[in-house]
Amino acid sequence: MHQLQKHNWITGIGFPGYSHEKGFGLILADGKIVHGWDIIVFKLLMQRTVLEGMDRAKELGQKIVVDVDDWFEGLEKSNRAYEVTSAENNPDNNREIYSQIIQKADAVITSTPFLFDYYAAKRKNVFLVRNGIDEGRWKPKRWGPQKKLRVGWVGATPWRSNDLEQLAPWFSDFIQQNNLFFHHSGHTPNAPLANELLGVPQVSTKILPLVPIMQYPKLFEPIDIGIVPLNNVKFNHAKSFIKGLEYAAASVPFISSYSPEYQFLADAGVGRVAHSADEWLAHMEELMYHKARVAEIKKNLANIKQFTMTERGLDWDATYRFILENL
Repeated sequence: MHQLQKHNWITGIGFPGYSHEKGFGLILADGKIVHGWDIIVFKLLMQRTVLEGMDRAKELGQKIVVDVDDWFEGLEKSNRAYEVTSAENNPDNNREIYSQIIQKADAVITSTPFLFDYYAAKRKNVFLVRNGIDEGRWKPKRWGPQKKLRVGWVGATPWRSNDLEQLAPWFSDFIQQNNLFFHHSGHTPNAPLANELLGVPQVSTKILPLVPIMQYPKLFEPIDIGIVPLNNVKFNHAKSFIKGLEYAAASVPFISSYSPEYQFLADAGVGRVAHSADEWLAHMEELMYHKARVAEIKKNLANIKQFTMTERGLDWDATYRFILENL
């Protein structure tokens, strides 16, 4: 939104409000709806009421765009979103309605080539704009040697595809044998602890709860080496590399399981990819050394310049202008 403003767009963000006379608008805190938007962008809206208002909004001249960053059609049953977004549990707000919204939209913007290829095979006017990082929100991390290194993961366990389990049992052995702490940031109530899924004893673990989005960068501050464990399933192949960009911006060197997007990021000079337990161990052992971590931090910070919001703003501006002028 802020980047588009720099390119002379008038932008707003909020919950959708609908009027048969004016189409979709944005609901303000006082309940009033601001109308008059040329382009409406839906993000993870799965409500039947949204679907039902789309035809009329298009008749009124609004361009409807859906921004897609996850492959809900390929959700793993281990991911809590599978039940939360099922039609059986939520007849008026589910991923089947979401698929219809995506199909009916004037255009779809995807964040990964996997998502682009998937939706381009189903419909016209699909665009690819990769995710970016807002560097200004992240503070440089202290680079001094640590007495006891903290290997960490940022995330909530319910929304995974058996990802953390991919590192067990060797990860727990590595933590204990090297006298390390494991740090989990982003824990949600009534959910499994990350260390439990990894097999790491509680005495070797520190935990921070999930925080409001404006405080999100603080979750990365206690971590010296970040991990991005991913199960080798199509749902994860559709995911973007945003977590890696966040580690990099927070001055945290990180290792990821293989996925097409994390390989793309590593090829661009940001982060490391491990294809096997042996490769994970080799990367972990190297990053145990202070000089190796500092070199990695500097390399990552230099190379995320190509993934900043300023760069993405150029892509969004070009994409939305094309949609407005040609569709």
